[in-house]
Amino acid sequence: MPDPDYRALCARMADELDHYRQLLMDDRREAHALATEARALLDQPELEGPTDEEIMELMPQQMRKDLAAAARALAWVNEHDSTCAAGAIRIILNRHAVDHAHAVLAKWGHQ
Repeated sequence: MPDPDYRALCARMADELDHYRQLLMDDRREAHALATEARALLDQPELEGPTDEEIMELMPQQMRKDLAAAARALAWVNEHDSTCAAGAIRIILNRHAVDHAHAVLAKWGHQ
């Protein structure tokens, strides 16, 4: 299912509020205060997500160290074909990736 267009929905709702307010007041120039407030918010630019650089700034030093160690270990695994070490590395990387994703989402308010 595609993402709903909340901005378009809010704009349509503001139009409906104005329409019913105008019918109620019998004045086509009448605007509902809530519709005016909604349009003011809709006129503001949409927030953009974080850049790659901003995401990387949130990466903890330990994660950087573990990624470097994982790269070295993968090179070793490649030489020795050890599936056990590869599984342990995958678990470590997955844990760090999840923790990092939570930090990024917390910073930009989407939890």
